[in-house]
Amino acid sequence: MKPRDTRSKDVIRTFVCIEIPQSIKERIGELQNELRNTGVSVSWTKPSNVHLTLKFLGGVPALRIEPVSKAVERAASAISPFEIEVAGTGCFPSVRSARVLWVGLSNVPDAMKQLYSNIESELEREGFAREKRKFSPHLTIGRIRVPGTGAAVAEQLVAQGFEPERFTAAEVIVMRSDLKPTGAIYTPQATIKLE
Repeated sequence: MKPRDTRSKDVIRTFVCIEIPQSIKERIGELQNELRNTGVSVSWTKPSNVHLTLKFLGGVPALRIEPVSKAVERAASAISPFEIEVAGTGCFPSVRSARVLWVGLSNVPDAMKQLYSNIESELEREGFAREKRKFSPHLTIGRIRVPGTGAAVAEQLVAQGFEPERFTAAEVIVMRSDLKPTGAIYTPQATIKLE
């Protein structure tokens, strides 16, 4: 056994997210299928893997997963379940030079803003840097493989849109991400109920 193999098991690629309902995942799958005919080379997110990321932590030593989970628990402690409306589509950074394709939210509920702010504060205490970019929650549905080739699929995505669908966010998940050739495999490390 090479030392590198043991080290990789000790570091867990981790993020904090809100799971979305199956009905929305299915609709995202249908949207992706419609967009495939553009011929643009896109790395599509498996619908089963689509989630709402609140914070990406990167590689976290296995021993720190529990303190991270406790920090997220503290962050969520005063937050009640809240409603999210998934609606509309877009891309980062722009349609002409699209790199990331997404389905959006009609607005960011105050409870989600508070939850995000609490998570940032609690995880900063655990040694994780605050996010420098503005909080812009979205559901990533695909990434353009070749820079500068995404305009056609981005235009179709924006034209297609996404009819609004609401759901109640009742828990926050500390998620493990294992990158495999077949795509990422996600395993919850902790599920924190909002009450």
